Amino acid sequence: MADYSYNGSFYDTSFTTCDMYPLPLNEKQAPDQFEAWLKRKNECCERIQTEAPPSESHCELVWDTWDCWNWTAPGDTLIQTCPWWVPDASPMEQATKTCMPDGTWYVHPGNNNTWTNYTACEVPYKESPIRFIIFEAGYSTSVIALCLALFIFTYFQSLGCPRVTIHKNLFISFILSAISNIIWHVTIIVSSRNESGTACRFTYIMAQFFVLCNYFWMLSEGLYLHTVIVVAVFSENHDLLLYYIVGWVIPMVPAVVLLILQLTLGSGKCWTESQGIEWVIGGTIIAVLLTNAGLLLNIVRVLVTKLRATPSQGARTYVRAVRATIILLPLMGLHYIIIPVRPSDNQVAELVYDCIIAFLISFQGFFVACIFCFFNGEVISQLHRSIRNFTLVHYSHTGQLQNGTDGPSQTQHSSCVKRTGKDAD
Repeated sequence: MADYSYNGSFYDTSFTTCDMYPLPLNEKQAPDQFEAWLKRKNECCERIQTEAPPSESHCELVWDTWDCWNWTAPGDTLIQTCPWWVPDASPMEQATKTCMPDGTWYVHPGNNNTWTNYTACEVPYKESPIRFIIFEAGYSTSVIALCLALFIFTYFQSLGCPRVTIHKNLFISFILSAISNIIWHVTIIVSSRNESGTACRFTYIMAQFFVLCNYFWMLSEGLYLHTVIVVAVFSENHDLLLYYIVGWVIPMVPAVVLLILQLTLGSGKCWTESQGIEWVIGGTIIAVLLTNAGLLLNIVRVLVTKLRATPSQGARTYVRAVRATIILLPLMGLHYIIIPVRPSDNQVAELVYDCIIAFLISFQGFFVACIFCFFNGEVISQLHRSIRNFTLVHYSHTGQLQNGTDGPSQTQHSSCVKRTGKDAD
């Protein structure tokens, strides 16, 4: 049996003295829950003081801070319905308390105290239906948009260049992040009961890892622009291995740290109650965002200097690329900035806040696809050329257009600066 100690909405059964806890044990208790709990406690404590124990060997009548447990024969396990006055507990489930063969209650080896198993009572997570719909709609929209953008960049080889390769990896990381979060919400958070802690914890860690990959690939976007503009002066001839390491390998470090902390300090079946530990991820992401902001500020400084000195098409092309990346920074970091101001004393305000956060998080992939692909001038031009060529070929085959049109034979321009002076952005 797992140690299920009180922590926020959890249940501490380490203390059995009736004189303890004259006040509510949990701030989430409603007034009627507290009254029911207090009545149950007083009744149990009165029984402990007045009832005579059975003549045979037994485990004693006990109050475990949440419920009353009767005299029990050695070797038996007492089963009771989960008390409804326990916050975040399901009265449809059952709690158990085991009497050992020597006539004493089971003692948990982790804290050396008598222990009641309320593990099954926990409601894994209560998700707002509106918030859930926003999450699923946002992630689904993001996956569709990102897959379409990935197809466009892969199908039109004339758009290929190192920066577009980084775009595609960024898209892949957002697709994996969205899919893992959809799985998390559907199978873990929304399900009323989850039997396997290992499966949901694995999904949780993978979702956090792919979220980290999102931000580290955004950092790769900034690093690439900084290298091309500040270091290599508009030259794109360099290896992308560094960016693959930054985007896929480095995020493993904070993800492993999170896994270790959750294994040692995490609470809840699926670690849904360990908000403090998750700042390992939040802190890393904020550090990445600040680093990226610093790189982009330096890029802007260099670009402004170069444009004033010797205006060039290459420099102006990179202005568009930098602008696209700068626009995404606040979109990807806004929810970390406003998290500390979450309202706590107004349910309507909390719901509005949660819905805004759900929108910002789940639609990030859609914003990335729009800014880096759908609003990209070179991509739009390429799509227009392809549609025009397809139309011309179709009409030529049906006899409605004569030979000599320039559509199908138009030259396909590359999006790489080093070849045409136009960047993918």
